Amino acid sequence: MGLRGRTRLLITAAALTAALACVSGAGAPVASASLPPEEALTYIPFGFVANEHPPALVTETLEALQAYGIGQNLLPLPKLKNDGRLKLNKRVLKMLSLWVSQTSAYNAAHGTDITAVASFAGKVKGKSLKLEEPSVRANILAAVETVISLGLGGLSLDFEPYPTSHAYLELLGEIDALFARRGFTGRLAVVAPATAGRWSPQYVKEITPLVGQINPLFYDSERKTAPAYEQWVREGLAYYSANTASATRIVPDLPSYGPNRWHDPSAENLGTATTATEAALQEGSRVNGAGIWWWWGFYYDEEGEGAYEGAPDRNTWLTRTLGVPFTP
Repeated sequence: MGLRGRTRLLITAAALTAALACVSGAGAPVASASLPPEEALTYIPFGFVANEHPPALVTETLEALQAYGIGQNLLPLPKLKNDGRLKLNKRVLKMLSLWVSQTSAYNAAHGTDITAVASFAGKVKGKSLKLEEPSVRANILAAVETVISLGLGGLSLDFEPYPTSHAYLELLGEIDALFARRGFTGRLAVVAPATAGRWSPQYVKEITPLVGQINPLFYDSERKTAPAYEQWVREGLAYYSANTASATRIVPDLPSYGPNRWHDPSAENLGTATTATEAALQEGSRVNGAGIWWWWGFYYDEEGEGAYEGAPDRNTWLTRTLGVPFTP
């Protein structure tokens, strides 16, 4: 998601074992929170779904999500084919079923309401997804119906470059109709460009009545200083506040991951993002929640030269971000 084509991490069994051995902060108590768990989200690594893992991994992740007050657990699925089809092999199907069953059991046992959300990724330029073609949209709808049938509790669309066509609006309307036909009450979310103006005010006003949640991606900004990054976040939140339908939740995705050529974690991190969010709310913006890109960077302590240290972000999330007076 985002990261301009950066390859997603595919976790091997050895890497996973090493990561679990060096976790710090697991099971940390949730601070007194203003942020409801249903308005907090994170993105689980693709390898947690694409590779077969024991139930203990799922349970450990659910425990950690509860500890950090996160209720939306986004599970990335294989990228949609150019014709809109979603191909799920036996291993992915097995892991999705495990996530659904374990989440349901965990919620029942702990009184939590963690939602397993299907995250659809797709490219919408060149020879990729041509949303203008009814057959492509029909295949995407079939994929949506599949994940609903598997028991996933929500849907997030991560189409990039960000769609700007009327066909995207048609697809969202068709998904809404499918939800209504199936009696599905889960939330439909879309990722959105963080920079003000990338989607015109009119386009935001057309998209947001069709979805329950919009997630502007406040990372990979190329800003090199904290003040520049914070200004970018405040401007973006003000823009979406002014143009988003009143019933649609605004849940920005905030950064917690290692450096790349677009991302300087000394400027972009949960601390500066939280400061910017607090300032935006004081300036009158509507911000209903917060997301973390991504779970691996946030939760696991990496090793080696240049490894990202997530402990400051974990501390910030518990001691500051959860207590921000988000818009009800």
